[in-house]
Amino acid sequence: MQSPGVDGPVEPDTTRRHQAENARRDPAAEPEPASADRARRKATLDEAIRTERRAVLVVNTRSRSGHDLYGKAKQLLTRNGLRLDAAYPVRDPVRLPEIVRNAIAQGHKLIIVGGGDGTLSSVVDHFAYRDAVLGILPLGTANSFARALGIPLDLDGASQVLISGGKVADVDLGRINNDYFANTAAIGLPALVGRSLPHNLKRWFGKAGYILTGAVLFARHKPFRVVLTGARGEIAHIDDALDILIANGPYQGGVKIADEAHPESRDLVIRIVKGPSRANLLRTWLRPSPNHRAADITEIIRASDVTIATEPPHYVSIDGEVVTQTPVRVSIARQALMLMAPRGHEGVS
Repeated sequence: MQSPGVDGPVEPDTTRRHQAENARRDPAAEPEPASADRARRKATLDEAIRTERRAVLVVNTRSRSGHDLYGKAKQLLTRNGLRLDAAYPVRDPVRLPEIVRNAIAQGHKLIIVGGGDGTLSSVVDHFAYRDAVLGILPLGTANSFARALGIPLDLDGASQVLISGGKVADVDLGRINNDYFANTAAIGLPALVGRSLPHNLKRWFGKAGYILTGAVLFARHKPFRVVLTGARGEIAHIDDALDILIANGPYQGGVKIADEAHPESRDLVIRIVKGPSRANLLRTWLRPSPNHRAADITEIIRASDVTIATEPPHYVSIDGEVVTQTPVRVSIARQALMLMAPRGHEGVS
């Protein structure tokens, strides 16, 4: 087994965010395959992974548990008969997309990625509509995407999905402009928190780090105007929006907040918290369950392709990482991602 250094055998990055964004692939160049072709390719990959029992392991060691559990993960996988052609403990998250892209280009069929929701969304661009399968080790803070797929959150359980208890499934991805995402995107205060949260605070304090940073920013957060436009014209116009969640899955921050959203629903759920008072944000944070959602302060829109514009412009985050500003095109990429899911989980096929 190849054992590269902590950042893998790749060329050094000189401009971190700029180069990472340029490495993303243009989804317009990736046509959605026909259903029959997709099913055939999925079955072929499932058979190859079960018979060859080979993979590449990539772990973000700056994720919540990545540093502590990298060695155990590698041992669990190899001890149970999975051959690792390469294993990368990655200290610089900006290098994750390049390492994954190279592994796919080399023809590896199963690439196991360890990290949280931000880690997954940073690499899913390179899996979209490709004959490569993502294996997930949930080593992050919230692991919302893994929850939506029924993947066990403990290392032993997640490893078993990859070794013997899993199946190849294909699920939807969301898109912000040309940027794919796995779980959620946000506009408003959560994006500001993602941009402002120091990494060490996130790593050592987990969800409490988000709360501390959010409390500081909350005091100066103001309502803003948002307009959603589809192919047939304006869908919604709200003058006092406080927060916008774009969900491909039901969880955010490890809490179920959007029952309507699912990675196989073939659309996205857009939840807008509105009202002149910041107290409305507190109401949704303190009681995030969909059962406690107040109709007077939330707007729910289901869509597969819309443009979102705000006044003033706002940052947009993908699974906690700020990637752009409004206006943005938001769309669904149906069955774009092939991944390993628990064999008995009926919600994912």
